[in-house]
Amino acid sequence: MHDKLAEFVEHARQQGMDHATIFLLLKSAGWRDKEIAEALAGRDLAMPIPERPGVGSARDAFFHLLAFTALYAWAIALVSLLFAYVEFAFPDPAQRYSSYAVAAAQSGMRVALATIVVAYPLFLAVWWYLLREIRVTPELAKSGLRRWLASLSLFVGAVIVMGDVITAVYFLVNGDLTVRFLFKVVALLAVAGSLSVYLALTLRFEAEARK
Repeated sequence: MHDKLAEFVEHARQQGMDHATIFLLLKSAGWRDKEIAEALAGRDLAMPIPERPGVGSARDAFFHLLAFTALYAWAIALVSLLFAYVEFAFPDPAQRYSSYAVAAAQSGMRVALATIVVAYPLFLAVWWYLLREIRVTPELAKSGLRRWLASLSLFVGAVIVMGDVITAVYFLVNGDLTVRFLFKVVALLAVAGSLSVYLALTLRFEAEARK
C-alpha cells in the first residue's frame, strides 16, 4: 500500500470523514478501488486482504498456457503451410526436385494443415473463455502470467517483423529479391504483424478497462 495513500486516509479519519467520503475523494483523484479498500481496511485488519480466487491460480495458468501454446502452434503451422504453397507455386528453376523431396514437402503440408485444424479452434475456444471471464471480473486481467505471455509474444512478433523486413531489404539491395522470396516475406509479415497488433490492442483495451 502506498505511504501517501495511508497518510491521507489517516488524516481524513482524524478530520472526521467517513469511509464513503474518503472513497469518493480518492476515486476522483485516480486511485483504484482495490488500493482504496486496502487503505481503508489497513488500520482495522490484522491480516492482508486475500486475492480473489482465479487471479494467479493454477487454473488461470493452465488456460493461459494452453491458449498461447495453441496460438504459437497455429501461427508456426500457418507460416509453414504458406511457405510450402509458395514453393509449389513458384518453383526454383535452378533446382531439380526429386519425387522424394516432393513427397516430403506434401507430408509437411499435411502436418501443418492438421495442426491448424486442431490448434486454431482450440485457441479460439480458450481465448473466448478467458475474455468472457475478464469481462465479468476485470481483476483477472491483472494476472502476471497473462501479461508476461502477451508481452513476450509481442516481443517475439516485433523481432520477427524486424528481421523479416531487414532480410527483404538486404536481398533487395543485393539484387537477389525474387517473387517467391517476396511472397514468403509478405506471408511471415502478415501472420506475425497481425497477431502482434491484435495482442497489443487487447492489452490496451484491458488496461483502459481497469482504470
